[in-house]
Amino acid sequence: MKFNRIHALKDPWKFFTLVIFIVLTVLTVVSQLWILRTSVQEKGGAFTLRTGQADQPAEIEAETLSGFTVHQEAPSVIALARAGHDFFSIDSSVPGQIVLSSQTTSFGEPALDEDGKLTIPYGATGQPAARKPATLQIEQKVFGALFQSSAGQRLQVERLSPGSLRIHHAPRAYLNFRDSSVRFGLGNYITFLTTGKYLDAIVNSLLIALTATVVAGVLGTMLAYLYARYKMPMTSAVISLVTMASVSPPFLGAYAWRMLLGSSGIITRLLGLNWTIMGMHGVIWVIIWLIFPVVFLLSYDSFVSIDNSMRECSYSLGADRRRTFFRIELPLAIPGIVTGLYMALMTAFTDFGTPYIISLDLNTLPVLIYKEFMSEVGGNYSIASTGSVVMVLLSSGILLVQRLYLAKRSYASIKTQQPSARMPSAGKKVAIEILTLALIAMAFVPHITVLVTSFFKWEAGILSSIPTWENFVRLFNLSLNSIWVTLTTGTAATFLTFAVGIGIAYVIVKKRYPFFGQALNILVMIPYIIPGTVLAIGLILIFNRPPLLLTGTWLILVLAYFVRKLPYAVKSAESALYRIHPALEEAARSLGATPAKSFWDVTFPLMIGGVISGATLSFLQIMTEISSTIMLYRPPWKPMTAVIFENTIDAGADFGVASAMTVVLMVMLYVPLYFITTKTRKPKETRIEEL
Repeated sequence: MKFNRIHALKDPWKFFTLVIFIVLTVLTVVSQLWILRTSVQEKGGAFTLRTGQADQPAEIEAETLSGFTVHQEAPSVIALARAGHDFFSIDSSVPGQIVLSSQTTSFGEPALDEDGKLTIPYGATGQPAARKPATLQIEQKVFGALFQSSAGQRLQVERLSPGSLRIHHAPRAYLNFRDSSVRFGLGNYITFLTTGKYLDAIVNSLLIALTATVVAGVLGTMLAYLYARYKMPMTSAVISLVTMASVSPPFLGAYAWRMLLGSSGIITRLLGLNWTIMGMHGVIWVIIWLIFPVVFLLSYDSFVSIDNSMRECSYSLGADRRRTFFRIELPLAIPGIVTGLYMALMTAFTDFGTPYIISLDLNTLPVLIYKEFMSEVGGNYSIASTGSVVMVLLSSGILLVQRLYLAKRSYASIKTQQPSARMPSAGKKVAIEILTLALIAMAFVPHITVLVTSFFKWEAGILSSIPTWENFVRLFNLSLNSIWVTLTTGTAATFLTFAVGIGIAYVIVKKRYPFFGQALNILVMIPYIIPGTVLAIGLILIFNRPPLLLTGTWLILVLAYFVRKLPYAVKSAESALYRIHPALEEAARSLGATPAKSFWDVTFPLMIGGVISGATLSFLQIMTEISSTIMLYRPPWKPMTAVIFENTIDAGADFGVASAMTVVLMVMLYVPLYFITTKTRKPKETRIEEL
């Protein structure tokens, strides 16, 4: 299909499709390709050589070694290799000098600057000289009161051959080597998959995600089945509360449970416990209550949609309730349960705030990527990008497993009636109510804790028993701008997801262009499997230089939120459009309406209800976004989530302001959510069946 000017005038949806296709391609595909490119860039290396002292041979300080591997060829000869290939060797057999030698590298003309730093250009032997050759820099430090460049004896160099140099240095000197070269290869992946701390991050992330998802899956599915099969009082209230818990800020639970059960927590001090929640066990515990609502809601929808006649047929053939559950009800509810487990697993796998707040020493992939990318000392962009690619591959693998599992068989049935709800016995009713109270209480412990502690005074990071309004006063005096930033970025991003989501859904459902329709559908869902930290790195790599210098601005936050949450708006709009018969719009066109007018006058009013629900969900998710926010924001554009996060990770931080800010954020979230929930998530009317 050709997107030329004439066609665009006849059908404006073609122009819209082309523009959005280009924008989403840049923000999703190009950004990830940029990360992939960075991940295969192998930057030079660095190390510090402690020259021979007394009877001790020269030695490389292990903690300074980066980008090289080392082995001892002889007592005084050290060989260095990179990406499995020999680079050069250092011979320190003669006191006061070292000899650099290489069979594969030719050294250029050395240069010594005013500060005594030696720069040696080099290239592959037999290859033509590059326009900008790689260089090896050597700086001499001599031990004294402080490490200072040696003024008494500067480095001196003499050429022995094209691949060999002799360098004279001061006695007891430390020589800092730094290689400036940039190469392309799989060395970063080899490093990432063979280095202990990186492997630990992968294992920790998978272990946390799988353990939390299994526990939350059992609890959520069990409670969902009980409420779908039994007529319980206040079912609507329970669903509303669980829905509210499902959009809880991802770091809220970590912050609250740390206040309660940390080494100086409220409960640990009150009971005199020599125990702390800080650690992997704490991360798993917190994430369980973060993801439990998602499993419950999707499982509940699946169970209530099962045709009751299927169960009645099973009973009539002699099956008991247990056999009917495992052979009929559970298999038919599998799509919703598996989707809930998938969403829970992805939330747990990509969660950045919880492991960072609960345990600063626990390496997970999101935390490791953040530290490698943002650290001013020892950070490595290439390794951060490599970790990002690994996360995307693992996320894609999880999605593939889910899709393959659901595609193995059909779960459809011909529905003839609404499912029935049975009146539970008195004992069963009490047991369900106790279980409900316990699970909802655990899910809302963070909310209650933060609400209560926001009205008490904090002294040196410890909660006192003195009631006060001071936390809110300091909040509005110091961080009022953050509330404005959150509202403006959230509103702007939500408006974009609302407008663009409607257009994309319309193109996918109604227009079905041969290539671009399916391409847009794929582009929209790509950010769903890309963790927030990874998406943020991609945007930084694209927009960190003129003419598109957006890093650190208000606009880059809006773009990140828009791309991350667009799937919610698109899928809700799609669902609404599938319920609108094409004949309605065709009738408008037969009466002379243009494509744009028929859409605005006929289709849009009919789909607006479902779209508003999707836009509301996008808004709630945007307001609580932390993983991309913490990497993208720069003062003065600091959202509320960044204020809360920064005031919870440091021992000397202002926990009072963090509590007050969280309360304000919860009010901004839960007031609109309550009204949406009461109108859109009411339990279906069911006929009551006595036991």
